[in-house]
Amino acid sequence: MNNVLAEADEIPVTLVVALAYGTLAVVTNMFGPGEEFVQNLHTFGWLTPGLATDGQAWRLLSHAFLHGGIVHLVFNLTSLFALGPALERSLGSVRFALLYVLSALGGGLAVCVCYEPGQPVVGGSGALFGMMGAVVAMNMRSGRHAFAFLDFEGPRRFLGTIVLNLVLGFALTFVSNTAHIGGLLAGFVVTFLWLRPGDGNSPLLKRWRLATTALFAGLLFASLVPVTRFDWLLQQADATADMQQREALLRAAVRALPPSLRPAEQPPRKR
Repeated sequence: MNNVLAEADEIPVTLVVALAYGTLAVVTNMFGPGEEFVQNLHTFGWLTPGLATDGQAWRLLSHAFLHGGIVHLVFNLTSLFALGPALERSLGSVRFALLYVLSALGGGLAVCVCYEPGQPVVGGSGALFGMMGAVVAMNMRSGRHAFAFLDFEGPRRFLGTIVLNLVLGFALTFVSNTAHIGGLLAGFVVTFLWLRPGDGNSPLLKRWRLATTALFAGLLFASLVPVTRFDWLLQQADATADMQQREALLRAAVRALPPSLRPAEQPPRKR
């Protein structure tokens, strides 16, 4: 087993991810007609909360290898090669791959919890923000105390880079800052609590690991079985033959609609 892990740690995961980005850019025909490209993004794995609910949980990960255009692709490739190689050497290839996957899932879960059912999202930036979160976690673990790294200019600049990217995400309406924040938090938590040497038997660490695992499981359940979301409630209403249950589900669906989509309430009739 150790030999297998040692051999797996020789895989250049950063390069593999970059090749996946490029391959899917070709497969989705990024440079072809716009309508065909959009349809291909849908086919090959963009994420919408509604599709994740509809038995397509694989989209929680697949969206992190697709990109919406050449600028998007080049920007994420640049960020990947700026962060990936050094972080991969520090963590090892297996742990780095795990970090990418869990950060991508963190971004996808944030999208499913916060977005409307039909809103599509593509891009690896949630996982790339997870790498940034991992760097912060490793800095926090390396000093005399959690914030000792702030004594140094390099880590402070790195935090400034994260903040700047988040501010840009809020300013640009076509950017999914929700996925960025979800990936950032996932990468930080995974690295700080799990991808660490030594003190794995600490009772406090075990409690934190249990709590974050329960939180992840809860978010996954909320994303894949969203019992309070109107599209899911409508699906259940269509599937039931019990008229009373159907009417109750339809009423719940109306209450779960975003305020802008709810039908106007009729004034009470005077008698």
